Amino acid sequence: MIKPFLGNALWTLSNAAASRRFRRARRNPRQAQEQILFDFLKKNAPSKYGQKYDYASITSVDEYQKRVPIVTYEELEPWVRRIVEGEQGVLTTDPVLMLEKTSGSSGPAKYIPYTESLRTEFQNAVGAWMHDLYKNHTGLYGGRQYWSISPATREKEITPGGLPVGFEDDSEYLSPFAQMVVRWVMAVPSSVAKSTDMETCRKKTMEALVQCRDLRFLSVWNPSFLTTLMEHLPAGKRPADLWPKLSLISCWTDGAASRFLPDLKNLFPGIAIQGKGLLATEGVVSLPLVDSPAPVPAITSHFLEFIDESGKARLVDELDVGQKYTVVQTTGGGFARYSLDDQVEVVAPGAIRFVGRNGQVSDLCGEKLSEAFVESAIQKTGLPGFAMLAPEWDKPPRYNLFIESENTEAAAAKVESYLRESVHYDYCRKLGQLGPVQGIRVTDGDRLYLKGCEELGQKVGDVKPAYLRRELDWLEKLEGCHAS
Repeated sequence: MIKPFLGNALWTLSNAAASRRFRRARRNPRQAQEQILFDFLKKNAPSKYGQKYDYASITSVDEYQKRVPIVTYEELEPWVRRIVEGEQGVLTTDPVLMLEKTSGSSGPAKYIPYTESLRTEFQNAVGAWMHDLYKNHTGLYGGRQYWSISPATREKEITPGGLPVGFEDDSEYLSPFAQMVVRWVMAVPSSVAKSTDMETCRKKTMEALVQCRDLRFLSVWNPSFLTTLMEHLPAGKRPADLWPKLSLISCWTDGAASRFLPDLKNLFPGIAIQGKGLLATEGVVSLPLVDSPAPVPAITSHFLEFIDESGKARLVDELDVGQKYTVVQTTGGGFARYSLDDQVEVVAPGAIRFVGRNGQVSDLCGEKLSEAFVESAIQKTGLPGFAMLAPEWDKPPRYNLFIESENTEAAAAKVESYLRESVHYDYCRKLGQLGPVQGIRVTDGDRLYLKGCEELGQKVGDVKPAYLRRELDWLEKLEGCHAS
């Protein structure tokens, strides 16, 4: 009991400075954001990218927005490739410590450079969040926590330039001191991540959790991770039987993740659920605060811009309640004016909610499948005629592959193998959050697809062929079809 209390107290104390900075910044967010931008420009002016856009001569936000273009990963990829090959000083003057791997929109993976500055920016957001959490939920001090642990299913990767790919443990986002004290309060040891497969990892996780009667806090990303883990509860036991002092669950609650919340609430009746902020591999957009109706912009982490429907870039103090914006970040990792393609809605002054991803992207459990990537996967199979992928809400959710070929099972297996080249899709499959692609044979697919689009309110003349649709009811719309 003494060790968890001491660990929680020391961690909270170590987060106090980040909390103070964040509270000060909220009093004048424009000033705080401009300072982050000008510090970034001054520090990285000597970098190759900084020289191209002459960071050194930029003296205002307006000039920065006019001079430096908004970019996607595909546009930055040639610069990142130089980092992968071992070149330093490309996007930042900070040395690149490692690269994190995530799914690309049109290819299987993209590599995100991590520097000490970027890691500090993550720590600023996590510190402000956790300090606020402990300030308002003092019962957390007396027990331990569980932060989702998954097996290291990917083989260790080193780039041609000698840089490691991927953190060994999520705690590496934290400062060395925080890493030390956090280990005192964790209910499940990080060694569980060394399990060879997901089932072994879940078994070891549950064994550790069952022994942790003082569990107070559960933190996962997608709520489906937690509901799936709870399928390994000892026979006849419910969470309340094992963890009577559990007081808070942190997970995604917006977008597609909201569909899992009823199951989560049924498993944990009466337990408070706090929605996570918007955090991407590239950077942090928002963090949750107890007194806010939705997460708040991470104004002490990166320079943030919000693109409105007209294409105008707005800063955090220029957002209108009820409007939706696309997020653009400038981070200590060197991604300047980088479009995340994530859309947020302002639900109250200074409070933003994740709405979804722009474009044709399907994301039930964090798999982030894009139209371009699915198109590539389907085309590689050489399927003739109509072919389309669409999500199906089942237990677990999955994707249906609608084709006019009779050999649906083999086609689905091929498409599945290509989809698993995506880091995030493969991860969701390994976690059991998604089931395998199921082949569905259809007759006269083009006609039925057109009819289905009309039912969704599209004009016939505006309907475009699609390899991916995000709607959940295509099994019903493509009438007359049957599973393989």
